[in-house]
Amino acid sequence: MAKQIFGFGSSVPTSASESLNRTIPMTPQSIKLAAFGLFVPNQSNNVLLNATVGVKATALTPTALFTIFRNSAVIFTTRITLDEDVGDFQTISFQAIETNAPGGYHSYSVRVELDSSLLLDQAEVIGPITFSGYSIG
Repeated sequence: MAKQIFGFGSSVPTSASESLNRTIPMTPQSIKLAAFGLFVPNQSNNVLLNATVGVKATALTPTALFTIFRNSAVIFTTRITLDEDVGDFQTISFQAIETNAPGGYHSYSVRVELDSSLLLDQAEVIGPITFSGYSIG
């Protein structure tokens, strides 16, 4: 059976590496990287989401926790340990699929925080930042 795309949303705060410099805070604080709105019809049951974020470790070997929200509900998390070489740029991409997404207009956002017990770990978001998604059924 063929699938149909019902809606598409995207946010591209920056499309270039080294185009910004935002310190990633330690848990429980976080920063919103990107957000967009997406209409999900009642007959659609899946939302596919894609994110790409450029980062660099500025001290030690931090672990970044990326979280995707639908409205205020957490629907996806992933932990990524950044390269050990301080100052090396790293582009991280990840995908998420929300199955049985409720119908209606929703705000999708992606946030990041440092998930570490070492207070000396540090990292920055340096760009690019892209976040997109579409509803399919």
